[in-house]
Amino acid sequence: MLTALLVLVGWVMGFATLESVAQGWPTMKVNTAMGFLVSGLALFLFGWSRQSSRAVTGIIALLATVLVVVPVLTLLQDPMGWGQGIDRMLSPLMALSHPEGFGRMSQASAVGFVLVGLAIALLQGNSRCIWAAQSLASSVLLLALLSLLTYLSDSRSDVARPFSSMAVHTACAFVALSIALVAVRCQQGWVREFFRDTPTARIGRRYLASTVLVLPLLAQLTIIGERNLGWYGPHFGIVILTAASIAVLASLNWTAVRLGNEADRKLSNLRRVNATLSGINTLIVRVQDKESLFNEACQIAGEAGSFPWVWIASIDPERRQADLQAWAGSRDSLLQGLGPRLDFGGAAGGNGGMLDQVVRTRSPVIVNDLFSASAAGEPEQRRVRELLDAGIRSLVALPLVVGDAVVGVFVLHAELRDFFNRSEMRLLEELAGDVSFAIRHLEKEASLNYLAYYDPLTSLPNRTLFMERLGRQLRSAAREQGQVALVLGNLQRFRMVNETFGRHVGDELLRQLAQRLVQSSPYPDNLSRINSDSFACFMPGDDLHLLGHQVQSMFDGALEQPFQFGEQPVTAEFTVAVAVFPADGNDGETLMANAETALRKAKAAHVPLMYYEAAMNARVAETLDLEHRLRRAVDHGELELHYQPKV
Repeated sequence: MLTALLVLVGWVMGFATLESVAQGWPTMKVNTAMGFLVSGLALFLFGWSRQSSRAVTGIIALLATVLVVVPVLTLLQDPMGWGQGIDRMLSPLMALSHPEGFGRMSQASAVGFVLVGLAIALLQGNSRCIWAAQSLASSVLLLALLSLLTYLSDSRSDVARPFSSMAVHTACAFVALSIALVAVRCQQGWVREFFRDTPTARIGRRYLASTVLVLPLLAQLTIIGERNLGWYGPHFGIVILTAASIAVLASLNWTAVRLGNEADRKLSNLRRVNATLSGINTLIVRVQDKESLFNEACQIAGEAGSFPWVWIASIDPERRQADLQAWAGSRDSLLQGLGPRLDFGGAAGGNGGMLDQVVRTRSPVIVNDLFSASAAGEPEQRRVRELLDAGIRSLVALPLVVGDAVVGVFVLHAELRDFFNRSEMRLLEELAGDVSFAIRHLEKEASLNYLAYYDPLTSLPNRTLFMERLGRQLRSAAREQGQVALVLGNLQRFRMVNETFGRHVGDELLRQLAQRLVQSSPYPDNLSRINSDSFACFMPGDDLHLLGHQVQSMFDGALEQPFQFGEQPVTAEFTVAVAVFPADGNDGETLMANAETALRKAKAAHVPLMYYEAAMNARVAETLDLEHRLRRAVDHGELELHYQPKV
């Protein structure tokens, strides 16, 4: 539109320099300039036509009709003998500055405007119409390029005369107009293949632009060498042009192949990352613990993703250390340099600085070219050399974030430089988010399981888990015809401790008591806190004497020293009951019920230890009394040695 306006100003004001590029060259006629103004206005209105405004659509249709009718009338001037020409219908005021007339639009320009008008009309139609419109716009582009090339070659033949009659700036305006017509609906029609955001489309755009620019340049250089410099004749000029065209096309073909290979490599990279993401998403659904999650995630990345080396480390930001949890890949030699524990610090090319940056930024750290990675310290430089020697060229460290903290890092190594680009990173960040979600889910599940099976105050198994373990032990003893003793210990006057010193002292008493029982019990893994002030343990019951000794030692050892809370010492005592499988019960529930019955009887009788079976109470009491008397005799030196002759 700007070119057309300048030309009109030149015609009105009589500025010949605005009418033609150079003196003696064809001028852009007034009706040609008007045609470009109408075309520009129609393209401008296309910005509103997408809103389906009837008024705008009607105006565009009217402008397209003008663009077709005026050039057709111009083309019919010669056959119909219209000497005045359509240009004479323009303003008489402008005719005063050019009494000889404005001249008629060239035939090439008229054909171009007919094609432009049809293209503008078709652009408002369906996809097939848009396809046809873009084809017409491409024809206009070729027509304009032919005119420009005719000027560049200074061709004077009769065949070239229709093209050389088009002014230079008219041809340039047609080039710009045709490109605009193609681009205005670039997401539709056949042109959309060139405008897709894909590697192939980018290759096509480069190839097309190179062909359009380079081949005309070669033709012009051939003409200059042949006609202006006289280096060779026309036949050899054709040979040179052919050879140069072959070289250029071969170069363009090599570029296309290189870009195609690069696109294939990127596609292969995306497939590898997609395979890793898909495998890990499947893993997340079925995994039961973090150890399995880490191990299998590394295996999937190494096998499905074909990453040569991957590893996962848990992060401890307070100690500034990362503990290696899992690894996989074909570069096992790198494990020796990695070590089980990594300290933060150093450069991005190695482990430490990379981990530090991941923790600080909570963002992925990408090293796409290990050759250029900076490593300040000797350990970091050595680590980079180890990676390069193992064929590693790039790596990425993905943060595993739970809440606001980085709890781990997932590091993937690739054998290709520039592997981790935007598309790959989008998928890998999704992968890290999925693994982080799985960690969070497993931690919550573990926390729920812990609360379901463990006492949060003492960290001992609760009654539910204890009964499961007791049941398994009883079934095993039944197969082996063995005996199992269930020992219950109730803390005496625990309510008084809570009321006197406060609940916090009572809780601390239970925690310390649990720790002492774990230390004094011969079977600490079998201990449990089954209710607020009672503990339980099961142990072999085949040897009655050993059983009594173990029970007494366990509780005496736990209560030997008073419990200290500030300056106030607190003493504690236990009432203990024992039930033995299978004599006192054939299953866990029965055995527990009988042990609790014995415990209530012991508390009512104010005795420290009671067995569910009365006869066993007597035998144990006799055994314990004998043990007590022997200990007292040893302490007081009351034992004497007597010899009995053997006859």
